[in-house]
Amino acid sequence: MKLAGIIGTAVLSLTLGAAAPVYAQEEHQQEEHGQQEEKKAQQEKPAQQEEKHAQQEEKQAQHEKSAQHEQQAQRADSNHGRIPDDRFRANFGREHVFVINRPVIIEGQPRFQYGGYWFGFSQPWPVGWLYTDNVYVDYVDGGYFLYNPFHPGIRVVIIVI
Repeated sequence: MKLAGIIGTAVLSLTLGAAAPVYAQEEHQQEEHGQQEEKKAQQEKPAQQEEKHAQQEEKQAQHEKSAQHEQQAQRADSNHGRIPDDRFRANFGREHVFVINRPVIIEGQPRFQYGGYWFGFSQPWPVGWLYTDNVYVDYVDGGYFLYNPFHPGIRVVIIVI
């Protein structure tokens, strides 16, 4: 019986002795995995911050560009003609759509004529707009703009020549 007890104790000791390194190895692997996750999170953080910064810069640039176009429209209106209110209501606005077809180039500048007035462009023709699209002229915030009902939210600064 003593021999069985000694053998049992020896087997138990060997089992526990073998289990301790396995446990220690698992603990070490978990620590390494945790450290890897932490490093990965730290590496992603600057990338996320850079992306957020780039988005903020893009929004700022769009805002500045929009403000610049508004200023151009106000300057254009003060330097060029104005359509009397009665003529404007009779020929212009959302309910008076027309097609430009092809602008005329005069002194290197594109122009079009509608409603008895010549208009010049103060900014480039928007991507996606066609000269065969229906458009209309409206007066907003002290300036004239060309709108395309097929592309809401986009407007082109124009001047009365």
